[in-house]
Order: sequence, then structure tokens, then C-alpha cells
Amino acid sequence: MAMGSDRYAALSSRMKKQLDDLMWNSSLPELAAWQRAGIRAMQIAYAVGRDLGEGQLSLRAMGLAYYTVIAFIPLLALTFSVLKGLGAHNAMEPALLNLLAPLGERSAEITRNIINFVENVRVDVLSIISLAVLLYTVLNMMQKVEESFNFIWSVSKGRNFANRVSEYLFAIIGSPLLIFVSVGITSYINTNVFERYLQALSFGGTLLQILGFATAFLVMSLAFAFAYRFIPNTRVKFRSALIGGVMTTVIWKGMGQIFQGFFTNSSSNEVVYLAFFSVILVMIFMCLGWLVLLTGCCISYYHQNPAKARSGQRRSQMSIEEQEINTLSVVYLVIEHFQHHEEPWSATELATQLRLNPLVIDDILALLRDIDFIRPTHEDPEKYLPSSAVEDLTVIAIRERIRAFTRSAANDRPCTARTRIHKVLAEADTLLERQMGDLRFVDLDTGAPPDISHRDVGKAQKASGRKKKTAD
Repeated sequence: MAMGSDRYAALSSRMKKQLDDLMWNSSLPELAAWQRAGIRAMQIAYAVGRDLGEGQLSLRAMGLAYYTVIAFIPLLALTFSVLKGLGAHNAMEPALLNLLAPLGERSAEITRNIINFVENVRVDVLSIISLAVLLYTVLNMMQKVEESFNFIWSVSKGRNFANRVSEYLFAIIGSPLLIFVSVGITSYINTNVFERYLQALSFGGTLLQILGFATAFLVMSLAFAFAYRFIPNTRVKFRSALIGGVMTTVIWKGMGQIFQGFFTNSSSNEVVYLAFFSVILVMIFMCLGWLVLLTGCCISYYHQNPAKARSGQRRSQMSIEEQEINTLSVVYLVIEHFQHHEEPWSATELATQLRLNPLVIDDILALLRDIDFIRPTHEDPEKYLPSSAVEDLTVIAIRERIRAFTRSAANDRPCTARTRIHKVLAEADTLLERQMGDLRFVDLDTGAPPDISHRDVGKAQKASGRKKKTAD
């Protein structure tokens, strides 16, 4: 029995190693296009599966389902008002039927109840306070969606209030327009003129069904791509957003088949029993729907950032030396652009340039703001300039400011170990300052820093230690 388990463990370990080598150690430029696409798809699937397993996406999906219950009717009321102004308010019912198709036969009943409720909401007779509450509810829900998307894209800062209101309202108005266009296309496909041409063909009926399905699929994919492109507070490439939208639509349709099969295969007694839990089933459906939407956003993120597929959303554990190097690198890049009169860096551009997690860059920028080295501009997104003159700023000086800064109260209680370590480090800093104290950041462009022999520094430290020991 033990030998069988050991053999299984060895086989599993060997297969895992082969899979890792295939996904992460393959030389992609040397492979054919279809092989590169297959490996990239495996990497994205692995990354999305890992994120789902960590549980953060499911927690955010449950939170969004709760906000949907609160804001769904106000959102539909605003959408209905826009569509009514366009003369296309009847388009909401087929759109809802398509969205709630996974609920099977219940979708028609739920859609009819929602439409009846929304039709009774008259936005034109609402008081200013009621309208403000309605708008706040919708905008708050949109903000929660943006926060979830920003989490996936490792963006720590959302839109400011002015941009939030304008862009959210644009999304609320743009979605009904997309519905209006899709209904217009569908109506054109189903016109008698179009059917007359197809009926002359032996496979005209089948072709008409395929066109209807393809149109609905394309419009739904574009709607998801529109959300993935504009909701995150970062630049998302349209190609990545479209791939995420297509995959979301595929998953949504698959989930619809599972839900419909679940309701169809239930016996009459089970259907009566399930009717008691209609509200719970709708909540489960909303939670799964948001989880599918967040999954598609993950696909867009990893398609645009393939280097993040292996590490994911987690911050890599960096040594103290790496933290110091990254911080000083940001300082150098800011000074370099400022000296050359180039466009200041934004946080996203710095993360791309240094190939670091955007959350790490945010921490570095917060530290540099705390020590009063940089100040943000009033642009959106914010860009960063030096707070004071940098011509005479030395590497050692800024390094000391970074190392000495603390946001909490220092531990000033006397301790022999801390005192001794502090003296040793102070002596090492003195030696370093003697060698490189005059090196400025602006000198890094003109020449390499002076060559310092670690052996000579070590000898100097040992000699200093011997002198101190003799004096003691």
C-alpha cells in the first residue's frame, strides 16, 4: 500500500514538473504561433484558477451580489428612462431575458415582475432628495465594481469624485445605447425582407438562427469588453478586454446551460420545493454571475500582463537590499526625466519601466512623499516631480533619509545589543560616505559610479574594529 502511494506521489511530482517546464520554461519565440497561443492559454488558465482558489474573487463576488440587490432597481430605472427617451424602452425586456436566460423558465416570470416594477418608477416626479439617493445608490454600486476591477489590476487608487460621476454616468447612458443598437440589428435580421432572401436557400432557416445567435453573442461580448476596458482605473488594451469579454460570454452561456438543465430535469415536486427558495436561487445566480464577470476581468489582466501569470496578485517577498534598490531606482528615474525636461512618470509607467508590482510602486511613492522628495501633479493619473532642487542631491543623502524614516514612534528604550549594532552600522556608513559621499544622481548619466573594492572596505572595517578593541 505504501509502495503504491509512493509510486503515485512520484508520478504526480513528475507530471507536475513536466507541466511547469512546459508552461514556464518553454522558449516561446522559437515555437509556432498555435503552440505559443496554447501555452499562453495554459498560463492564463493556471493563473485564473489559482486566483479563484485563493478566495478573494468569490468574496468580492458575494459583496457585489449584495450591492446588486440594493442598486439593481434604481439602475434599471435610470436605464429605462434613457431608453424611453430614445423610444426604445421595449428593448429592456429582451435584454433582461437574455441576461437571465440561465434561470430557465423562471427568467420570463422574473423579467416580467422587474419590468412592471420599473415601469411604475417615475423618475420625472421624484423629489430632488429622492433623485439624489437614487443616483448615489447607482454610483456607489459602480464604485464597488471599480474597486473589484482595480483589485484584479493591482490598482490601489480609484478615480477622483469628478471623473467618477462623469464616467459612471457615461457607462449608464452608453449601456442603453448598446442595447438599442443590438435590438436594431436583431430586428433587421428578423425583417421579412431579410427572411425572403434566406428562405430561397435550403439552409436559410438554419443560417437565420446562426446569425441571430452570433449577433447576440457578439453584442454580449462587446458589452463585457466595454466594462473591462473602461471600468478599471488603468489603461486596458482593447484586444485584452475583448478576449476577456468573449471568454466571459462563453462561460456565461455554459453556466446558462447548467442552470437550465438543473431546472428542466427537476421533478414537479422538486420544482414546487425550489419555488420556496426562489429568492435564494436568484442570490446564488447573482453571486455566480459576478464571479464569472470577475473571472473574465482576470483573463483580460493576465492576457495583457503575461509576466504576472506566475506570481499573480501576491506581492513578491523582497529582501531589504531589493527594497532599497527599487526605491533608489524610482528616485533616479524621477530625477532623470526632470533633468531632461521629459514628461513626468506616473505610477503605472514606473511599474512598467521597473517591471514591478504596481502595489510595490505605490508603497515606494508613498514613502518618497512622506520624506518630501516628490510631489504629485494635478493630472489624472497623477504624475510625480521632485519637491526641491536635485542638482546637488547625493545618492548617500537620499539613502539615509529613506533608511531613517519611520511612520511610527521609534523604540528609544536603551538596549545594549541595539547600541552595539547601531555603532557598527554607523561606522560602515561613515566608510561608505568617504568613498561615495559626493556621488550625485545627476552624475549617473555622465559616468559610472566610482569603483569601490569590497575587500578594501572590509579591511578598513576590520582595522577600525581592532583599534576600537585595543582602545577598550
